[in-house]
Amino acid sequence: MKTLLSIILCCLLTAATVFAGQDKAPLVLEAAGQQVTQKLEQLDDTLKKAAAELARTGLTGEVARKILADTCTTIGYAIDCSTVDPSGRMRTVEPARYRTFEGKDISAQPQVIKVKKTKKPVLSAVFRSVEGYDAVDAEYPVISPSGEFVGSVSVLFKPEKLLQETLAPLTAGLPVSVWVMEQGGRILYDPDRTQIGLNLFSSSRYRPYTSLIRLGREISGTQKGSGSYRFTDAASGKSVNKRAFWNTVALYDTPWRLVSVHPSMTPSGSNLTGKVETPAQGLMKLASTPGFQSALVSDSRKRIVAELRKLYESIPGIYSIQWVDPQSLNRFGYPAEHSLEQYDFHADRAPSDREMIRIVEGRKPAVLDAQLFEDQDGGFSFQPVFRGKDYLGMIYTIVLKKEP
Repeated sequence: MKTLLSIILCCLLTAATVFAGQDKAPLVLEAAGQQVTQKLEQLDDTLKKAAAELARTGLTGEVARKILADTCTTIGYAIDCSTVDPSGRMRTVEPARYRTFEGKDISAQPQVIKVKKTKKPVLSAVFRSVEGYDAVDAEYPVISPSGEFVGSVSVLFKPEKLLQETLAPLTAGLPVSVWVMEQGGRILYDPDRTQIGLNLFSSSRYRPYTSLIRLGREISGTQKGSGSYRFTDAASGKSVNKRAFWNTVALYDTPWRLVSVHPSMTPSGSNLTGKVETPAQGLMKLASTPGFQSALVSDSRKRIVAELRKLYESIPGIYSIQWVDPQSLNRFGYPAEHSLEQYDFHADRAPSDREMIRIVEGRKPAVLDAQLFEDQDGGFSFQPVFRGKDYLGMIYTIVLKKEP
C-alpha cells in the first residue's frame, strides 16, 4: 500500500508574508521538517509491518503479543502498543504494565471509529487516553488474507516526546527555536515545556499577545508561510519582536505545523553618526588588544563578551560578533540572541560548516557569504587572534546581506 505519509516542506509562497523571496525555507525549518518526517515514516512503516503480521496471526495470543512488544521497542517513544477488535475493544496490550487495559472499550474514540469506517490508517489529535495520558493514537487497519477488516493495531504516544528527541538536538546552540502546533491551536512541542498542551487560541497565557494569536490563525489556516509577533523573551523577560516561519508535516492526513522562531534582525549602531570603523578594521584592532587576548587565554566569558559588545556598539551594521576557538567550536558571541553557542562546525549541520572549518584552520583573515540559520544571507569577516605564537581562534562579524 502506498504510504499515506506526506510532507509539505515549504519553499516560498502564501501566508502572512511569504518566504520573502527566498529559494527555500530557513535551514532549521527545512531540517526540522525532514527529520520529523523520517520519524513519522518509521512509525508508518512499523505499523504497516505489524498489521501485515497480525493479519496472519490474529489479534491475540503469544505471537501477537510479541509483535506488539517488538513494535513498541522499535517506536521508542511509544506509551503502549495494542490490538483493537472491530467492536472497539483493546484485545492485546504491551508492554506488560499496560495489560490491565485489555478488554477496555474505546469504540467511542474518533480514530477508532474512522479506521473501522474507512479501512485506512489514522492519526488522532491529542486526546485523554484510557491509560490516563494526553496523547495521540496512530491506528493501522488489520485486513485478513480474505480482505476482511479484523481490527487495527495501535501505537499510543506523546507527541512531545517524539518531537523533543528530534528537535532539541537540531536547535542546540542555535539562535533559533522550533515549536509545533496542531491545526486547532494546541501546542504539541515547545522548548519551554510549560507551554506544551496549551491552546494558542484559548489559553489565558497568550491573551495579552494579540499579534501572536493573529499569526497563529494564519499558521492554522495555511500550510506554509512567515510572519512576526511579539512575545516574552525567555532570557530577558521582556516582550520582544520575533520572526516566525512555518511549514507542515502530515501523517495519514493529520497535519502538524512546524514553526521556527528567529530573533529580530536589527543590526548594530543604527543611531551612530560621523566617521566610524568598518567591521574588518574593528576586528583587526580587537584581535591585537592584549587585554582581549588575555581574556581568550583565561576563557573569561564575562570579559570576552564585554569586549565583543564594545565593538558591536561602536560600528553600525553588525548583526553579531562571535568567537570560534582553534578546534572550530563556536564558543559564543554578542548579542547572544544572534549568536551560536557551543556550536561544533565539525557536526556539519549547515552547508557552510566545512568552509568555516577551512577558514579557522587557515589562520588568516578571510571573508565568506553564507546563509544564516536565522534565514538571512550574511557576509562574514574573519580575523585570527594570536598571543605571541599561540593561535587563539577566530573572531568574526556578520553583516546581513539584505534587509529583512
